[in-house]
Formats: sequence, C-alpha cells, structure tokens
Amino acid sequence: MTEDRVTLDSAKFEFSQEGNCVDGGIECLEIRLESSLGIDRDEGAFYVLKTEQWAINDLSDLQKLFDRINKVLPDGKQ
Repeated sequence: MTEDRVTLDSAKFEFSQEGNCVDGGIECLEIRLESSLGIDRDEGAFYVLKTEQWAINDLSDLQKLFDRINKVLPDGKQ
C-alpha cells in the first residue's frame, strides 16, 4: 500500500433478537461485508449472512438491518 491512509477491508455486524413464538430462545445473525480487494479499494462490497435461525415478519425487517449497517459505513461502500 503506497498511500499513507487506513483502509477498510471488511466489516462484521452481529445482531440478536428474542426467538420467535414457536422456537423461543435467542436468535443471532451475523452479516459480513466482504470484497476481493477490500471495501475501500473496490469501493463497495457484498453481503454474507450467517445464522442458525432468524425469524422475520416481512421484508421490512431485513431492510431495517441493512439500513442500520449503512449508517456506520462510509458513503457508497455498501
């Protein structure tokens, strides 16, 4: 790296919620942002989701998670 700056290579976000009414317990979801050259170098990333179980009522539940992630990322990196 020839530039004198710090670059963002990847990011990981971990979410949890109370389990659904059928299974109960706690549900955990990991969302990683990955890129072949690093998020800053590629100027973007793709999402990787990992979970044993994560219940949603509708698509807006997922959108809220991605909106939360985008709040902490530099503009245009998602």
